[in-house]
Amino acid sequence: MNYTSSKTNPIHNQSVQTLILIINRYGICLSLNPVMKKIVLISILFICYELPIWGQLGGSSTYNFLKLPNSARVEALGGAVPALFDTDLSIGLQNPSTYNKGMHNQIQLSFNNYLAHIGYGFVGYSRTWNKIGSFMGGIQYLNYGDFIRADESGNQLGTFTAQDVAIYVGYSRSFFDSLLFVGANFKNIISQYAEYNSYGMALDLGVTYLSKNKLFTAGLVLKNMGGQLDPYTPGNREPIPFEIQLGVSQGFKHVPLRLFLTVTNLQRPDLGYYDRDNRFILDPLTGDSVDTKLNIGLNILRHFIIGFELFPFKKHLYLRLAYNFQRGGEMAIDAMNGAVGLSYGIGVRISHFTLSYSRAHYFMTQSPNHFTLNINLDGFLKAKKRKAEAPPPPPATP
Repeated sequence: MNYTSSKTNPIHNQSVQTLILIINRYGICLSLNPVMKKIVLISILFICYELPIWGQLGGSSTYNFLKLPNSARVEALGGAVPALFDTDLSIGLQNPSTYNKGMHNQIQLSFNNYLAHIGYGFVGYSRTWNKIGSFMGGIQYLNYGDFIRADESGNQLGTFTAQDVAIYVGYSRSFFDSLLFVGANFKNIISQYAEYNSYGMALDLGVTYLSKNKLFTAGLVLKNMGGQLDPYTPGNREPIPFEIQLGVSQGFKHVPLRLFLTVTNLQRPDLGYYDRDNRFILDPLTGDSVDTKLNIGLNILRHFIIGFELFPFKKHLYLRLAYNFQRGGEMAIDAMNGAVGLSYGIGVRISHFTLSYSRAHYFMTQSPNHFTLNINLDGFLKAKKRKAEAPPPPPATP
């Protein structure tokens, strides 16, 4: 697919220059020192150098494993959660502005038994320094397994492997009395398919608004801005899956419930897949001409994910349910839709451990299982300190 980057597009270059001017003029107001401003500017220049100016069609970009849900909770809530602010480390990968001190000293381990026995997961750790911000480091991986290598005649020549890895470094900081949060995820991407290797970089930029009563959250994130630095084959650079997401969530003071509404793929208004040169096809059963282009209503609906999370026992038990309209519309088969597009899960918190499970219906017979374990190391350390500082028991009386 042909795509346009900032190297050849004057409109895109003008947008980059405007963005740089805004940062230079208002950087001090955002408490950015000169060194931080230079880092931001260099990052934006790199990202905009590689960033396509329109959304990608399905199957026309590489590094698509970056779009996979990184935890069971995210999977259960529809696969995209840009507007949630709590202590779950995995939400920071959805929107980096949500990293916060509540995630301090937290480890997360996640694994998904994906389609065709492909395994993928995530390992991450978060730490916060006062007056500096919250940081995260993590690794996302996808292992496709072993494949039989054969020539064009079918003669087996051994085996080969394929895998994708992304190394994350995330940062977030609060502004305006912790009502506004801004953050970024920087990704080093390594991909290897047999003897074909590729390396790339990407950046996520996010902003989150949190109401004073902590019940309403709004989030905006620009994901996977960047590109291949070293393509699989020389001279054949492929775009990566850039996406803009917007979401809101609402909790309630006296009801243990949070509602979610997410809008995905804002960079691409038309989510239909059709041949522009052959839009109308002939139905083999009825002989009627069928328009393969989505109508406006269905097209708008496919941008949405709706869901909720219920926690009836003081946040020790979580019940989650969501519906992804794009997944349901693209993967369902007429008269055999089943639960395609639906996802659900459960979470249990015991002491300093939180175990989550989810199941998502990608197809009638394909429903991957996702497991995530959160470990609050800070809770362990505080409990150990309290135990050490506790006064000794009184001596037993005779």
